Amino acid sequence: MTEDQAAYWRNLKQQAIDGIIRIDVDLGQSIAAVIAEYITELEFQKAEAQRLDHLTGWGGLPSAQAIRQKLEFKAVAASADDPEDSAVKRLDQHISIARDQRDTFLAAIGRLHTTDQQSADPLRNGGL
Repeated sequence: MTEDQAAYWRNLKQQAIDGIIRIDVDLGQSIAAVIAEYITELEFQKAEAQRLDHLTGWGGLPSAQAIRQKLEFKAVAASADDPEDSAVKRLDQHISIARDQRDTFLAAIGRLHTTDQQSADPLRNGGL
């Protein structure tokens, strides 16, 4: 689902950059501001999840250690079965989508330039 959403918003962003999609300036700025706040919250949640990479206080029982390790993997490291299945990686994906959403609305009101996006996309795509 996340990849479908990412492709959807990248497509809309390109349409907005190309001038196919246009919206009222005040509306676009308001939506972009709300999305920027959402990105800030997601980045905070990502930082909190990253702090869960070393949990303590679980005791010495093998079952407790297994649960501790599973939670650490789920928060940060993921598992060998699904290297994308950690809270940090999922939050990165949502941050990327939210940035595309924000950029779509900024482009739709003419406040985003193609060259800015072309230089930022390789950095963003390489970071996931």
